[in-house]
Amino acid sequence: MTLLAIFTKQSQDRSEENNPAMTLLDWRVFAATCTLVNLHSGEEIRITPRGMEVLMHLIRHPETVVSANELLELFWSKSVRSDHAVHNVIAELRGALGDQASNPRYIKTYPKRGYALIAPALGAPAQEEEKEQNPARPPGSFAFGLRVRAALLGGALALGLVAALINSDLFDASPPQSSGQRMLLVQPFENINVESSDLYLSRQLPGSLVSRLSKIPNAQIVVNQGNIRADTADYLLNGSIQQVNDQHRVQVNLTDAHSKVILFSDQFNFSSEEIFNIQDQIVQHVVIALRVILDEDLRNEMQDWGTSSALAYDAFLKGEFYANSSNHASFRQAIDNFLFAIAQDPDFENAYLGLANIATKNGLYSLSETGNEMRQQVNFALRELLRINPYSQSAKAAQILALRVEGNNQPIIEQAITNMVLDGNPPNFAISHYASLLTSGQLFREASDFLSLIPDETPYRVSPDATWTYRDQIAKPQDLIAVKKQQLLEKPRHLGILGSLARSYAFLGEREQANAYLAQQLEVDEEGPSSMLSQVIISALYGSSIPAGDRLEAMNRNNPEFNFVFGVKAFILGDVNEGIQRWQHLNALDIRRLFSWLSHSVIFFPDAVLEDARYQALLDELGIGRDWQHRLMEDLIQMSEVTGITLSEESRTALASGQIFTRNNLWDHASVCYLCARNPVTSLSPMERNTY
Repeated sequence: MTLLAIFTKQSQDRSEENNPAMTLLDWRVFAATCTLVNLHSGEEIRITPRGMEVLMHLIRHPETVVSANELLELFWSKSVRSDHAVHNVIAELRGALGDQASNPRYIKTYPKRGYALIAPALGAPAQEEEKEQNPARPPGSFAFGLRVRAALLGGALALGLVAALINSDLFDASPPQSSGQRMLLVQPFENINVESSDLYLSRQLPGSLVSRLSKIPNAQIVVNQGNIRADTADYLLNGSIQQVNDQHRVQVNLTDAHSKVILFSDQFNFSSEEIFNIQDQIVQHVVIALRVILDEDLRNEMQDWGTSSALAYDAFLKGEFYANSSNHASFRQAIDNFLFAIAQDPDFENAYLGLANIATKNGLYSLSETGNEMRQQVNFALRELLRINPYSQSAKAAQILALRVEGNNQPIIEQAITNMVLDGNPPNFAISHYASLLTSGQLFREASDFLSLIPDETPYRVSPDATWTYRDQIAKPQDLIAVKKQQLLEKPRHLGILGSLARSYAFLGEREQANAYLAQQLEVDEEGPSSMLSQVIISALYGSSIPAGDRLEAMNRNNPEFNFVFGVKAFILGDVNEGIQRWQHLNALDIRRLFSWLSHSVIFFPDAVLEDARYQALLDELGIGRDWQHRLMEDLIQMSEVTGITLSEESRTALASGQIFTRNNLWDHASVCYLCARNPVTSLSPMERNTY
């Protein structure tokens, strides 16, 4: 027996009284300490607490197929409904045990059913009713956590570093006394070809790091002054300083002192004058890594999202946070963070999908130059996802996004999604996308049925489409206002929400309120298409809006980038010839806006325009007319065996008779005041006005 095995056995014997173990083929399993010890080599492996919980549940129920849903219910927040988290834990267990899914000795996968432990467990506890292993997080804490953690690690983190600088008395070179703390030992940095005049850098940098890292929770930061052994620490921070021409290059490594695994490594190039700025950057990266490493919940969520890089995870959370704001400044910040996450972890699928998603959205709200840049970002993300796994849902979602960002691929998208549905078990993003196509075809009732098939959100996976936006599209303006105001509390600078409120109030004859939200929209809209849609609707209904909006409209009246919105204004005013001329010269982005925003716009069109044969012929020419609507109906009939969704009687009648819906088929149009904007009902009481 090797010395390592002897030492391990002695330690094991001393601890088993308080940490009972069981044998699982080649391994001893210590549930209390979340460790596995190999019976042959003495190798000790630590697994995550959640991984141990899942393993113990399988051990308690040997040769029983346990579904992913059962594991989610037992060990994850009750709001989680993604089996992605379970797959990650099973993969972790297989990696630790040296098991293979294709030839299992420990855990066998039963496709579409679950997992079962097939290895005999000696000394396993008897089956018992499962206790609450992992209390659910507070309601809503997941979504809130995304926002707060991103804010804390971004803004408040800087305040913590400043506080650490001010409180220099926090420096303490003695080993930690509290058993709850983990020691980070900052070691001397190696000098490589550094001039004698700059040797002070290798002495100054470790000391500065110690004083600035002292605020990390549950950690004791100490500097090695020759009296502390590395094996007494939990983590080691070291590196080198190298002179390259007129620049200095600092290599920083954060290492697990026991396993010798490098937890993160980064390189920084700088001149002597930039030393203080570089120190801040190094410290920020180390702090992020340590915060995740020392926080079990953060570590578990990081793995659930699909990465083992703390820096990638932190940047991803920030990207998701900014993505939810949906204005051009936040679009840029989201893209920068997703790209940084990808640089840290080139196989981080959710980061690529987040990038593709936000770039697609940014393109819709932008002009052609930005739109072309966004198309390149989406195509980059798609190529990388196909490299990682061409059959993954992320790759399939990115393929749809790549088609959408081109602007004029709706028939291809329609066919691709139809095929996904007919294959069975379509992913949520496919249902969301198809619902958007149905609203473009004015089939709102069927869109509503489609949206009822999917949950509000899927944790641990980026949703290429926020389902709530499509559910809102089918609501009447008077119902939409309360919903959008509530959403605005969480997303106060969201272009889509501000525009929806401006247009809804305009529809109901509330000109002052419409102008107020238009003003807010203009403040955050750097490119213009979304605000211009609100502007032309308000100016068409009332003759003008606010001075800034009227100036924007006047300056761009001849700008072909805005042909779609000026066509909307012409149709609202009843000028079919002008509307046709505008819409016959749409660029690719405007074609996309036609499919995305027509349902927002058509409610303002007079009946005379909607029934005009020239207008209907134009829609057919653009691929969004009667033929499109009927093809969607035929697809729905074809997919009904899979989805359970059938055409309404009204839709069946329209299909059989060759008619076209010019307004959506969900609303009771007798309860919709299509003339409110032209004839404001200011003389009615608030109760009477609420009926519109």
